[in-house]
Amino acid sequence: MINSRRAATVSAAVVVAGLLAAVPASAVPGGAGTNIGFTAKLTAEGRACSGALVEPALVLTAASCFPDDPAVKPVTVTVGGHTAKVTSLVKRTDRDVALARIDTAVTDVTPLKLSAAAGVPGPSDTLTLAGWGRTATEWVPNEAHVAAFTAATSTATTLALTGAGGVDACKGDAGGPVYRADGTVVAVTGTSWQHGCFGETGTQQGTTGVRVDDLTSWIRGQAIVGTAKAVGHGVTLSWTPEAGATSYSVYASPNGTPSPAAELRVAETPGTTFLHSATAKTTWSYLIVSSTGTMSPVFSVTTGARSLTDFTGDGKADIATFTRGSAGDVFVAGSDGTKFAGTSVLWHDRFSVGSEIPLSGDFNGDGKADVATFARGSTGDVYVALSDGTKFDGNGVLWHDYFAPNGEVPMVGDFNGDGKDDIATFTLSTSGDVYVALSDGTKFGAGALWHGDFGYGTELPAIGDFNGDGKDDIAVFTRGSTADVYVALSDGTKFVGNGVKWHDSFAWNSEQPAVGDFNGDGKDDIATFTRGTTSDVFVSLSDGTKFVGNSVKWHDAFGLDGEIPATGDFNGDGKADIAVFTRGTAADVYVAVSDGTKFVGTSVKWHDNFAYNSEVPLPRAITIM
Repeated sequence: MINSRRAATVSAAVVVAGLLAAVPASAVPGGAGTNIGFTAKLTAEGRACSGALVEPALVLTAASCFPDDPAVKPVTVTVGGHTAKVTSLVKRTDRDVALARIDTAVTDVTPLKLSAAAGVPGPSDTLTLAGWGRTATEWVPNEAHVAAFTAATSTATTLALTGAGGVDACKGDAGGPVYRADGTVVAVTGTSWQHGCFGETGTQQGTTGVRVDDLTSWIRGQAIVGTAKAVGHGVTLSWTPEAGATSYSVYASPNGTPSPAAELRVAETPGTTFLHSATAKTTWSYLIVSSTGTMSPVFSVTTGARSLTDFTGDGKADIATFTRGSAGDVFVAGSDGTKFAGTSVLWHDRFSVGSEIPLSGDFNGDGKADVATFARGSTGDVYVALSDGTKFDGNGVLWHDYFAPNGEVPMVGDFNGDGKDDIATFTLSTSGDVYVALSDGTKFGAGALWHGDFGYGTELPAIGDFNGDGKDDIAVFTRGSTADVYVALSDGTKFVGNGVKWHDSFAWNSEQPAVGDFNGDGKDDIATFTRGTTSDVFVSLSDGTKFVGNSVKWHDAFGLDGEIPATGDFNGDGKADIAVFTRGTAADVYVAVSDGTKFVGTSVKWHDNFAYNSEVPLPRAITIM
């Protein structure tokens, strides 16, 4: 009866490591170990346990070492000279085993080997138990220690361990690894009589190990955990590494759970991060598969709207102005959702000089809008400067050496739906050809004819995803007295449809048409600014096959005379708003935000010192200036 009570008490003390002084205890009575950098010390509010690094971001230990949630009572892990925090636990329900996930992957320490197959050690097999608990002479050692053990008997989940020289595991050793001579882990330390430990006088001997030799698949199945962060339509994926993996395949699906199918693979990389240029306003699900065949759990993220002028990558459209001329300065004012903040921050000091045409788009698919300039003339060069969120990098990086020459009209859109903006040019005149050059994230490919009969003379071309399939389409406004609007949809390789009329009475004469998703349904709509003295703004919404409604007025006093109208989601709510640049000497910028049925606000000034005189602002409804 007395022995039974003492065993229960001592066992519990070992498992939870006991209440200590300011520093937790360290290991078994044996000598200091060598080449055991994988052995981990876990500490939390005066208690300590041991464990072993089995994957770069996973520590194998005892579940009973964590009576409290690490989110409530933080747990620190020290392993291989690194200190990390436990972010989550995965506990077994059939035995006292847990995996502690740490917030920093330890990649310069070789993890303890996992068993290739389940197998119980025999009585003649020498096992090593490593831990940070007490020794025979030290209450609080400053290094891990080891001792030799054999397994006398076993059950389906436990090993009865006998220490050489009569030693047992001590307080602080709970969760420590028990491994074979070849370095393969077979158990974690459980309960003990603490025979031979500092301060213990009992004569009872024995340590229990909790088997893990049959848990290799379970452990490896927890190794890779991915996270996804969407900035606009750009998704940054990151995942924890797996020991022994040389590469990782990334599978993505916008239609439910992805499988490791070839058609869903979007990348293979030796690293543990990847930028996926995804389609906008879509829930994407991801699966990571390592070169060893280990799969991550599926994880998901919902992308935001694409924006041609979200230069900072925060999901709100910003404004830029190009001084052009000989200076070629580019200034940006970022939106905070209620105004354009700051006084013209210089983002580039020589871009789009002379009469070049500046445009913007996310050309590398990272969720931040970049800038491009079209030299036109006889060279037709196209230069790009990429945004890093604070400036445009690169001084005259040539992305195409012959596109949109002379009087052709260049425009920007994601025509193949890969999340990277491409460029198009409309020859207009009598030919009506439309060419596209696709972006691969570093350059624009060869120009290809995507339509041979679209946009003539003085008609105004426009770009937008009018059917909401993630691929940008083309439209043309005839204006004049007919005011027809034609659309040709993209199938990812060409613009389909020859003269498909989507509206027959929109944007008359000198009115200025514009495009944006004004009701936030994922399909781009059309607007027209009458300007002049009336300055009305009318909208016609897309239903995916046509523009519905005959000029519904959304604002009755916005964009006078020669002011430059623009559209963009300036407050980041998923609905496109309208803006106007007064230019001249005042250089005011006004915004009216969309509530899905109208543009709200009369003369709400968002900036009072931006885009002077002949400077060229972005965004803008007028392509050529």
